Amino acid sequence: MSKNPPNDPQNSSQDADKVAQKFPGLAAKKPAKSISVERPVHVDEKTVTETGIPQTEDKAAMPKSVLEESPQADTGKQDETVLELPPSPEQRKAKRRRTIGISVLATLALLGGGWAVLFFSPILAIEDIEHEGLDLVTESQATERTTQLEGKPLPQVGERGVNELFEDIPAVKDVALRAEPPHGLVVNIHEHRPIAMGPRGKEYVVFSKDGTELAEITSKKAQEFDLPVVASAADVADEDVFNTITEVLGSLPDDLREQVRAASGSSIDSIELELTSGKMVMWGNNEEAEKKAQVLEALLGLEDDEAAEISEYDVSAPDFPVTR
Repeated sequence: MSKNPPNDPQNSSQDADKVAQKFPGLAAKKPAKSISVERPVHVDEKTVTETGIPQTEDKAAMPKSVLEESPQADTGKQDETVLELPPSPEQRKAKRRRTIGISVLATLALLGGGWAVLFFSPILAIEDIEHEGLDLVTESQATERTTQLEGKPLPQVGERGVNELFEDIPAVKDVALRAEPPHGLVVNIHEHRPIAMGPRGKEYVVFSKDGTELAEITSKKAQEFDLPVVASAADVADEDVFNTITEVLGSLPDDLREQVRAASGSSIDSIELELTSGKMVMWGNNEEAEKKAQVLEALLGLEDDEAAEISEYDVSAPDFPVTR
């Protein structure tokens, strides 16, 4: 019977030493296992490898027979296990940015391709052109300038280019376009406002506020305009007098100008207006035009019995008007 207690650590240690001396292979330490975890910061690769790596000193201590019996020694391969870890917040954000970028580029490519098709393709080629706002400008004048637009795709036609087609016509102020797909285009012509006209042979010349000659129209067309007439050709020939007349007519309110039948003047200080009623207005020069217009409107508003005795209104000095 043993003198040492069965559970005595000293006895256990001695027994282990005896076993180790008799069976060296059983006392060899088991191969240690190492675990490496790699998560690159800026890439999506995630690698976790569990590898059995035998200790060098343990291999040396193990007998050849034990090494031959070891499965790891026979195969020479390492056990590997790859574990997939969830992506980090930075990786998720990067992925979302890439997805959004690809979507935006794809959308832009589609839009650009579609616009290119419309811009160069005959799908929207102009076939019908209409003109609006024609008064002083004739239909033939407008057609002559816009016929070159036929066959062009609508996206290629802009207002700037069409305005250039009409810049040689004084009556045209500007031009606006309205597309009516697939093949229609409306050209809206804005004309300068005429304020007077003067005789020239059998026709009449229409003038703007600054005295610019806008157009030459027939006598029949002149009746449609119902504009004040510069009474004589001499008034038109004298540039200073004519400019003063047009300035006076341009300064009149619309309702008052509609009552003017003709205008004339022997000098820039003696402009006269003939009203549709047959009465005359001595206007004088183009100074204090607003005050003169107010005084004239007040005089024209007199009672019928008083106005019946008046044949001439003199507002050349608006502070001291005179009726005759």
